[in-house]
Parts: sequence; C-alpha cells; structure tokens
Amino acid sequence: MIEGSGEQEIGDRWIRSFGRIKSRKLSDHKKFLLKNLLSTYQIPKQVRDDNLVCIHNMTYTCHPELVSGSKIEIGFGFGDFLFEKAKKNPDKNFFGCEPHLNGVVNLLAKLEKEPLSNLKISQEDVRVFLQNFPDNFFDEIYILFPDPWPKLKHFKRRLITTKFLDEILSPKMKKAARLIIATDHDSYKTWILSEILHSKKFFWLANSKKDWQIFPENWTKTKYQKKAENEGRIPIILNLIHQ
Repeated sequence: MIEGSGEQEIGDRWIRSFGRIKSRKLSDHKKFLLKNLLSTYQIPKQVRDDNLVCIHNMTYTCHPELVSGSKIEIGFGFGDFLFEKAKKNPDKNFFGCEPHLNGVVNLLAKLEKEPLSNLKISQEDVRVFLQNFPDNFFDEIYILFPDPWPKLKHFKRRLITTKFLDEILSPKMKKAARLIIATDHDSYKTWILSEILHSKKFFWLANSKKDWQIFPENWTKTKYQKKAENEGRIPIILNLIHQ
C-alpha cells in the first residue's frame, strides 16, 4: 500500500526534510575554509525582495546573459556531482543547496583546489531559498539520493511530494525544463512515483526499464550512490519534464 504524502508545512513553518546540520568535528583546515572561502561562493542567507539583484550580480558576474542556463542541485551532499557538472559546463550557472555543514566544507575543499566562477551555494532550506528567484528561471533541477526518512512516523519529512513538485519547484522552472531524481531506497521509489503520477506539472519520461535503470554516460556518482551500489542496493534515475 502506498502511504499518502504528509503535510510539509505547519502554519508558516516548514517541517525540516533534512537531518543533522553538522556531524563530524571539523579539522582546523576545514574551519579555515569556512572562514575564508565560504563567502566567495555562498549566497547570503535570507536575501529578499529588493536585494534579489544581489543574487544575480554574484552569480552572473562572468555570464550575465545566461539566465536560461541556470541549474540547481537540491541537497548536494558532499558536492561531487555539482562540482563536476559546473566544471564541465563553464558557460552555465550552477546553484547548490545543502544545509549539512560537513558537505559544504567538502565542496569548498574542491573549490580551493579548482576555483569555479559559475557556482554559488546556500545552506538554507531549499523551499525558502527558491523564493529568492523569479519564476521560469531554472532549466534543470537535480535531487539526487535525498534522505528517504524510512520510518513511517517520519514520512512527513520526505522532501518529494506532489505539493513540493507543483507548488514549490514548478513556478521556478521553465517550460520543458528537466527534473532529475535518483534514489536507492525501495520505499521511497514507490513514494516518489506515486507523487509524480499525482502531479499536474511534471511528466515522467520513460518508455522502458532502461530509462530508469541506466544512468547517463559520464555521470558523476555521488557518495551515496556509490555506497548504495557497494551494499547491493539498486539505484534508479527518474527523468521528468516540466509541463
């Protein structure tokens, strides 16, 4: 039986869809990165209204004309996929949302060695962060291996719901934009498919099993995808088009 999606909002407060913000103790060098490098890549928290131009100025310094080439990874984990995507596509603008501090620092370590001018990050809840952007903005959104919240009592914390898809993501995406979702958790696979099928804004592009079983060529595996495969779990990838 497919459990119905839980409410994600209580009044004006979002229910957190992520766990701990910090886990492992940070080394002195990682603390150095937070102090000296984070400000180069981080969009200030809670930029609003008249300050929206701040995001544009920070992001489009090198590529101001590429408003149509904007992509975001929601929950970038340790930053492997986001970093490689931005590195291989220097003419596109990339955003990343990740509240987990250890993941942010891991990405900063990569950026210390190979600086990128087309990448900005935020530690805000993405449901709040996306409010900073105009409608019809993104042409690609990635949600790769989000927290499955496997316990029934925590289902309300699952990020991917029809409400999230249609009311939060959809307004910020261009027509025919792509939403890419990946997960290895069996219960979450069923949940996500159910939420997609109830969506009025997204269409799942799949004609055969290979469309969700085979990842694209030159795909950068995240830490969580590698862990899943090493432990014998089978990840799937869902390619959705925004209508």
